[in-house]
Amino acid sequence: MDSVADVNNCALSESNARMDTTDNQFEDLSSGSDDEWLGVEEEVPLTLQTLCIFCPEIFNSAELMFEHCHSQHIFDIVTYSRRMGLNCINYIKFINYVRSHTLSSSEIMEFSKNTAPWLRDKYMKPHDASDPLLTFDIESYIKKKLSERSDADDNITMPSSHFESILQKLARKEMKLQNAYDRIDRMKEAAKTVLLCPNQSSTPSHTTSNSRMSEESRSNDDDDHYFSTYDHFAIHHEMLQDDVRTLSYQEAILKNPEVFHQKKVLDVGCGTAILSMFAAKAGAAEVMGVDKSDVIFQAMDIVRENGFDPVINLFRGRVEDMPIPDAKVDVIVSEWMGYFLLFEGMLDSVIYARDKFLAPGGHMFPDRCTISLLAVCDMAKYKQYVEFWNDVYGFKMSAMKKDVIKEANVEAVSAEVACSDPVIVKELDLTYCAVEDTEFVSPFELVMTKSCKVTAIVGYFDSFFERGLKHKVLLSTSPKAKQTHWKQTMFLLPNPVEVNKGDSIACKITCRKNRRDPRSLIVKINFGESQNFYYLS
Repeated sequence: MDSVADVNNCALSESNARMDTTDNQFEDLSSGSDDEWLGVEEEVPLTLQTLCIFCPEIFNSAELMFEHCHSQHIFDIVTYSRRMGLNCINYIKFINYVRSHTLSSSEIMEFSKNTAPWLRDKYMKPHDASDPLLTFDIESYIKKKLSERSDADDNITMPSSHFESILQKLARKEMKLQNAYDRIDRMKEAAKTVLLCPNQSSTPSHTTSNSRMSEESRSNDDDDHYFSTYDHFAIHHEMLQDDVRTLSYQEAILKNPEVFHQKKVLDVGCGTAILSMFAAKAGAAEVMGVDKSDVIFQAMDIVRENGFDPVINLFRGRVEDMPIPDAKVDVIVSEWMGYFLLFEGMLDSVIYARDKFLAPGGHMFPDRCTISLLAVCDMAKYKQYVEFWNDVYGFKMSAMKKDVIKEANVEAVSAEVACSDPVIVKELDLTYCAVEDTEFVSPFELVMTKSCKVTAIVGYFDSFFERGLKHKVLLSTSPKAKQTHWKQTMFLLPNPVEVNKGDSIACKITCRKNRRDPRSLIVKINFGESQNFYYLS
C-alpha cells in the first residue's frame, strides 16, 4: 500500500467495474464526488492519535494500537488478516465496519471468510475520514510482523501479572466457546429429531448388549441421567416458587454485602443463575456459575436479559471439569441440599469446589447444616401406605407391604402429629467437612411427648448462614416451619409401636450411599426393638 491515492483508486476501480454490470446497485458508493473520495488527505488532516477498535483507549500509532488489541483483547490482526484474506480493499472495509458497529473481539472472531458482513462495497465509504487506520500500510505491517515472528525465539518474556490476565481471559473464552459448541450440539440433535421419519424417531439410539458395562461408563450414565432431570423447567419453577428457599438465599446474600463487594464468587449448580444474580447485585466483581444440565443455556439468556453478563460467566459442565481460574474465589454459594439433606450427593461436588477453588478464610453459603429426627403418630398416613394392601378392591396384597415400607416417603408432615422432641443426629460444617462425613452412624434417644402409637420416624434438615456474617439466616425444613419443596422424609415402621409420654426410646441411625447409585441413600433406623432398612432413590 504505497499511498492513500493508490488504495482509494484501487477501491474505485473495483467499485466502478461492478457498477458497469449492475445498474446503480451500489448507490452509497456513487453518492460522493471524486474530490470527496480522492481528496481525503487534503481536506481532512490526519492525526497519529489512533482509537482502539474495541475500547476507548487512544494510542500514538496504529502499530501500538494493534499490539494493545493483541495483548488485551486477544485479537491478532496479523493472524486474523491471513485467516480472513484481508487485502488492502477488504482491510479498509473491515475497519469501516468495525468502527460503525460496537463489537467485541470475540464477536469479530465468530465471522467466517465467506460470510464477513464488511465484504459489501458500502463499507468502502469511510466511517471516519480522519481515521489513521484507513491510511495504515497493513500489508507492510503484516510482512514485518511475520518476519519478526519467524526470527524470534520460541520463549516470550512478559510480566507475570500480564500473563495471568491473559490466562484468565483465555479461560473465560474457553468457557464461552465450549458453551457455544454445546448449543450447536443441542441444535443438531433437535434437527435430527425433527427430520427423522416417525418410525425412525421411535427407534432406540442403541441396543442393549449382553456385555457388562464398565463401572466408569455406568457412573457416567448415572450422572447424565441425574443432570438430565434438571433439564426440565418444571423443577426449576418449583424451586424458584419455594419462597422459603429462595428468599433465605436472597436475604443471606443481599443483607451481607460486605462479604460480596468486589469479590470473586463461585455458584455450584447454578441452575437458572438466581444465586449468581443475587451475588452480582450484592456487588461481586466476578461470578462464575457452573451447571451440567441444559438449563445453563436459558441461564445465559437470563443473565444477559438482566444486564449481568459483564460480571457473570457461566460454564456448562461438572464443577470437577471447570478450567482452573487465575485466582481462588472468595465465596462459594450453592443450593445443593436434597431430600433428607444428602439425597442426590451434590455435596460431594461442593466439597470438591471448596478444596479446589476457595481461598483461605473464604465463605461458604450455607456454612452449616444439620439433620434431625423425631417420632410421629400419623395413622392416616400409615393406613394410606401400609394398611391399604390388606384389602385392594377385595384382594389381599400383603406381599407389597415389605417393599413399600422400604421406600422412604417425601411428605409434608404436620407438626401436630409429632410425638417426640426432635434430635440432631448429624451436623456438617461446610467449611471443614469431608466427603466421608456424608456417611455416618449416630445413636440417639427420642423422648416421647405424648402417649400414642408411633407410626414413623421423620427426618428434616436445617441450613445456616452464620459464620462471619453480621446478618445470620436460618433455612429450616422442620414440620414446625413453613413448608418447602423438600417437605420432610418419612420412614414408616412395619407395625405401630405403642409408647407412653415421657418414655425415652434408644435409637440408632446408619446412613450411607447406595453403592449401585451413589446419588441415592440407604438408611437403617433402630427404634427400640424395631430395626428397618430404607431406600431414598
